[in-house]
Amino acid sequence: MTPRSNRSPRASDEFTYRGIDAVFLENDSLRVMVLPGKGGDILEFRDKRTDVDVLWETHHNWQPPESRYVPSADPTAWMDHYPGGWQLNLPLAGFTDDFGGVPYGIHGESALLPWEYRVRRDDDRVSLVLWTELVRYPFAVERELTLAAGESRLRIDESVTNRGEVELEYIWQQHLTLGSPLLDPAARLDVPAESGVVEAYGEDHANARLASGATFDWPDAPGSTGETVDLRQIPGRESRIHDVAYATDLTEGWYALTNPDLDLGFGFEFPVDPFECVWYWQPLGGDERYPYFGRNYNVGLEPTTAYPSAPVPDAPRENGTIDILGPGETIEASFSAVTYGGVESVESIEDGAVEGVPID
Repeated sequence: MTPRSNRSPRASDEFTYRGIDAVFLENDSLRVMVLPGKGGDILEFRDKRTDVDVLWETHHNWQPPESRYVPSADPTAWMDHYPGGWQLNLPLAGFTDDFGGVPYGIHGESALLPWEYRVRRDDDRVSLVLWTELVRYPFAVERELTLAAGESRLRIDESVTNRGEVELEYIWQQHLTLGSPLLDPAARLDVPAESGVVEAYGEDHANARLASGATFDWPDAPGSTGETVDLRQIPGRESRIHDVAYATDLTEGWYALTNPDLDLGFGFEFPVDPFECVWYWQPLGGDERYPYFGRNYNVGLEPTTAYPSAPVPDAPRENGTIDILGPGETIEASFSAVTYGGVESVESIEDGAVEGVPID
């Protein structure tokens, strides 16, 4: 492994990005750009050893949301403001026209709101603390992003509190998208899942290679024409594929996308309680709908507390994955996002430490 310097990490909030308040967290291994002014989105996760930003950036002309913008039943309310990268989605992920009496459309409201923040500096680490209250749901949310000296890892601690006086259903998601050059046919996806489920596609879904609604033993998914598809492998951008699958029955809470040609990988670690599945969005040049129109080559690898993505809440109620937060109750979760090298596939990630098969 490459030796890491122990110089003190740095933080700067002197910048804006497209008119939105931005904060940079940086050490000798990583540079991370966060937008407190829009959902606390993370739009850069750059590995300094290789100078590669692992996150995907959209090609469409997204617009910064207005102050305290909340969505409508029309999915364009979220999509018009979607920059790619990494979002926290609450109080739901997926599509709904009625969630607790609210016509949310897609992916809730937390990624559209401005968040308050403060920077905390210590000798060997720097933290960005963000907090907000949702508008249409009585949830208070806090995130703390910490970058320590000598680590190629960002630690994230989150909490969600129900400030209402009734029990409320929720879906909590890390909406994280990865792109080129990390994403490439040379790359391999590892997820410690036993089972998988393919989205039940509607008639307007084009360019699927997976069999609609199928269940399977991960990673061998049934193809739409009877073949078997190994979901560890990454198709090229010429494939023009658009699929959604869910990795379920997780034996451990992590995933890894590794590109040995770059000597670079990205791993994400999360608690399987309550994040019991990983949504695997695969718009590999084949999503021809608004706002992509076939322009995006990326994957979404999204730890989530429930599935599928539609209809919400009926479908996750039916399969028993939707969760409930009681009045005054708080739920907490911690995550790690890490870059690494030296391996061609990953066997485990524990407390940010990546173990795998060495590159020959």
